[in-house]
Amino acid sequence: MYESQIKAFKKAEPKTLGAVQIVIGFFTVILSTIVYKLHYHIQREIIILIINGAQLVITGIILVHTGRRPSKRLVLTTIVLQLLTAAFDVVGFGLMARHIPFRGESYYYRDTEFLVNGILGTLIGVLVLACIIGLVVSLFGVYSLSVSAIKELTPIPHSTANQHYGAGLQAQNAIHSGN
Repeated sequence: MYESQIKAFKKAEPKTLGAVQIVIGFFTVILSTIVYKLHYHIQREIIILIINGAQLVITGIILVHTGRRPSKRLVLTTIVLQLLTAAFDVVGFGLMARHIPFRGESYYYRDTEFLVNGILGTLIGVLVLACIIGLVVSLFGVYSLSVSAIKELTPIPHSTANQHYGAGLQAQNAIHSGN
């Protein structure tokens, strides 16, 4: 990767966003496990959230590593994983939104309605935040691989940054002056 590509990617603060994703992943797994233990009839949705939380942790770890030592392959891998995680986040908060407000049918469930509603609302908010982080990191990754490379490869005439472009002009001036 070119230096301008690395700078463009690091503008997104990938290490910080990766750490936030790791925390969100652990938070999602813990809250999903609590709801899984309380209510058995929404187990399929909760299992998807637990998988999503584990995926957030793995994606966050890869994002932190990519922020430390960015390479073209790691940035491409991060883009794909972030888009995949964003898709799972959309599915996760879509599944949870079906159960808000939670209504229990038995006496046991009525005691925990307030708790479950709070946890499900928190999970939806956290998954929306994770989705936004994934999309932002993906956009910065695509930007850093495309636009910054074009800037690096485009020659600027009469620039001191690319000395080999100015050599032709100096040779032309030497010919015209008779040297």
